[in-house]
Amino acid sequence: MNLRIVLTALLALFCHQAQAAERLNLLLITSDDMSCDSVGVYGCKLKDTTPNMDRLASQSLRFNHAFVQVGNCMPSRNVMYSGRYPHNNRVEGFYQIKDPDYPVLADLMKAAGYFTGIRGKVAHSTPYSPYPAWDVVLDTLPDGAPAHVKNVASYRISAEQGIAAAKKAGKPFYLNLNISDPHKPFYNEGVRPDPNVPSRVFTAAEVPVPGFLPDDPAVREELALYYPSVRRGADCLLAQGELPRTARGGLRGAAAAQRSRRAERPARGGAREEPHQPARHRGDRRPAAHRADGQGAL
Repeated sequence: MNLRIVLTALLALFCHQAQAAERLNLLLITSDDMSCDSVGVYGCKLKDTTPNMDRLASQSLRFNHAFVQVGNCMPSRNVMYSGRYPHNNRVEGFYQIKDPDYPVLADLMKAAGYFTGIRGKVAHSTPYSPYPAWDVVLDTLPDGAPAHVKNVASYRISAEQGIAAAKKAGKPFYLNLNISDPHKPFYNEGVRPDPNVPSRVFTAAEVPVPGFLPDDPAVREELALYYPSVRRGADCLLAQGELPRTARGGLRGAAAAQRSRRAERPARGGAREEPHQPARHRGDRRPAAHRADGQGAL
């Protein structure tokens, strides 16, 4: 179904449900390179990988058959935001399309009177970048420092920045927050100790090994880096705390529980630093139709 038709119906629903003095806001959150079966509500064999996502899903409409069309980042995001297959939107790889002849979600929301903002994956979320439909890019913190892509608390700060800017503009907001985890580099991979500690760390002994990989110590070591990164990505949902009323009506929680929580993990040596670029890991070895890749229903 064409995204424009879906969005038109959604906007009509927003306007119908909202009171005359209030238009519903839209907060769209994605995670990066997360396999669908790493999420508890979608049947993860490892307990407590994504408690915040699971709690949100229990209060929400959940899709069981929502699949990306492409097994890598920029093309899959552009399918989602344009409502067109890659051969129609022409974003078939990691390159820019300077002359799109179609709108994307940011265009439609801006045209509908929304204040638009994005954090993370900015260059991968539109046909080209910088893209004029964004009112604000939230990759810089209020003190001028760049927002670290693995820092949980920074996502709340970015959300608050965007909300404040929309309020100042006198408009409802459409914010697109793109969480980096569990994209490589994983938690505690490379420079140690990793200052961005998830609320729970899993060990090599307890992680499940998928059937397409051998149950080998090296595989378990890699998965023991991946699953804490999944948990850290899910932590970002709790960090959103109490946000203004959204189209989903959810995202309620308390960020205070995050601030003092630290986890210990057994020291391992020799992990090398990986560049933050499209990387192959457990989710990438399966057909694209079986991967959530951060673009799914949650």
